[in-house]
Amino acid sequence: ALVASLVVGFPSVEPEYWLYSALAGSIQVISTLLLSKAFKYGEISVTVTIWKLQVVLVAILGVIFLKEDITLNGFAGILVSLFGIYILNVQRSRLSLVEPILVLFREKGMRYAFLAALTIAPTILLFKKTAQVGDPYFSTLTNYVFASIMILPLVIKKSAKQMTSIPHYLNRFLAMGAFAAAATIFGNFGYIRSAAAYVEAVKQVEIPATLVVGMLFFRERERVQAIWPGCAILLAGLLILIFAS
Repeated sequence: ALVASLVVGFPSVEPEYWLYSALAGSIQVISTLLLSKAFKYGEISVTVTIWKLQVVLVAILGVIFLKEDITLNGFAGILVSLFGIYILNVQRSRLSLVEPILVLFREKGMRYAFLAALTIAPTILLFKKTAQVGDPYFSTLTNYVFASIMILPLVIKKSAKQMTSIPHYLNRFLAMGAFAAAATIFGNFGYIRSAAAYVEAVKQVEIPATLVVGMLFFRERERVQAIWPGCAILLAGLLILIFAS
């Protein structure tokens, strides 16, 4: 993000930008920590299913706070996409259709997942706001700088011993950071051009794409028959969304 900002130039921003950016970075850290707790105490598939409620929350909050215009067909596309994610996760983990709903009331981990969804939604809208006030590159840079500043004391306190391993895995961390920055920058461009909820719904194509990559390159034994119904519904929702936007 820093390299991109140096290439295109730094935008001139008002003081309000720094408030939005600080909030975006801070709330993102809180949401990520809540999601980590959810993964610690709950099953991954159910956690992801509940966490993806963020898309609906982004749609609602975007209309309220950013005056975004979401059509009825667009909202239908979002719901169909979410249903596809729901089916994909429950089938690949061989869960009953109602299991993710039931565990929300039974398990602590799932409540953390719901709280993570509640907090990531305003983070997404703040990322959009900073991209609008500044630009997609600078927004990515400053938001993650604020997030790093907030999380660093906690990392030093809780994980100081593990930090000695960073040089050994530095190339992997750099590659992961580069891909994360690129994904965020592209997402910011999407936020500028469309409703945040539409962008988040389209980004859910990462789920079937990740499963396919896992099958092809990492020999992860996901059964095709277990994931194709959810993937098909997800893609149908995305098509509705594309034609509605």
